[in-house]
Amino acid sequence: MRRLLPIAALAAACASEPGGADTDADASSSSTNAPDPTIAESSSGTGPTTDTEPTTDTETETTGPTSETDTTGPTGCEGPADCNDAALPFCVDEACVACSAASEPDAACAELDEATPLCIEDACVQCTADDTDACDGITPLCDAEANTCVACEFHEECQDIGSPACNFVTGACFDAADVTPVNLATAGELQAAIDGVADGAEHAIIATGNNITGHAATIDGGKTIAIVSTDTNTQEVRGNSGNPTLTVTGAGTTVFLHRLQLTLNGDDVGISVEASASLFADSVQVVGNDGGGITLATGTTGQLRNCMVQGEGGNPGLPAVSANGAELNILYSTLGLPANFGGSPLECSAGSVVVRNSIIVNENNTAGNEVDCPGSTVENSSLQTSLSPTDWFGAGFTSGDYFLTAAGQAQFTNIAIWEDGDPPFDFEGHARPATDGSMDFAGADTIP
Repeated sequence: MRRLLPIAALAAACASEPGGADTDADASSSSTNAPDPTIAESSSGTGPTTDTEPTTDTETETTGPTSETDTTGPTGCEGPADCNDAALPFCVDEACVACSAASEPDAACAELDEATPLCIEDACVQCTADDTDACDGITPLCDAEANTCVACEFHEECQDIGSPACNFVTGACFDAADVTPVNLATAGELQAAIDGVADGAEHAIIATGNNITGHAATIDGGKTIAIVSTDTNTQEVRGNSGNPTLTVTGAGTTVFLHRLQLTLNGDDVGISVEASASLFADSVQVVGNDGGGITLATGTTGQLRNCMVQGEGGNPGLPAVSANGAELNILYSTLGLPANFGGSPLECSAGSVVVRNSIIVNENNTAGNEVDCPGSTVENSSLQTSLSPTDWFGAGFTSGDYFLTAAGQAQFTNIAIWEDGDPPFDFEGHARPATDGSMDFAGADTIP
């Protein structure tokens, strides 16, 4: 796992292995030490001479590196163009050397290649934990273990360096100067902020305020918009009867959601993804909506990580997630369908649906109705039918608060398998194992 600058509630550590010996240098040294039998015979005619006068072979041996830790190479250089060894690219006092032997190591690296401006342990590198100036654009973060600039993968990483969100598609953090704050308690303010973004442009909206009014916002026009909370509080976005609380539509339109709760829509879904648009939701609740949770239409794309999504109970019940001809990935999330007489928390047809490290619970008495999704892939997840799911989630199950009780923690432990690239934290920021192949809790929550 890469080691980045600090992420809230995360402490991951990795170790790297040192390199092996320089066998080429050893072989060169061995060949120059052997006496030349032709020279020996011309000196005495009877065998090797005892003459100790240095030969040109000995001189060659003393000027070349003898191990990979050597910082001095061939002599006689006039500039870096004469130093062809990538490990010894600098010319100092007519000898090819590593950056550490230069009078100003960092300056020497920057002059050689502005993309690797720092000298660390005889090598020019991009960045360190303390110096990330070279990291920008689609590689805004520093992998401090590899001293390499890398793409962002989680909003928390960008928020740690002053940006509101991460664009998972490009790997870049959103521009901290291109942001609109929105008080969700003000009717129409969310849609006004969305409408203020030019078609095809990228923009971040920081959600604040206690939501006391309904919203029915639409994002279209090929815009790339992040709607996020930048603190640890989950901001509530209440619905407005008659339309989805949030509609994402149109080719190229991409929406990133973080630490939001879309809820209390009187007769429609929390989120509708339509017409080739894309949705990326992290640490988001879509709960308590009379029309169900999230729907994805043909040709759309969705990714849910550390999410809690609730369907609507009834006869039949409405699914937490419905995907028809969509490409959907569900990771470390909890889907539930409260008391119902038919229906499944996850329903799909065609498309591609992959579920991993998640919990899907149907409060019904018919086992096997947790997933109605032919052709889907479900791995390292727990599928449950139970008339008493409150044992695992407490009274919050009816409202979509899928936080584990002690019994739930025991029920869903050692089911998930954490893999490199998975979230290193849960819905609330509690650390996950962050070691490839480690057993973990399934679902969005880890501890009661």
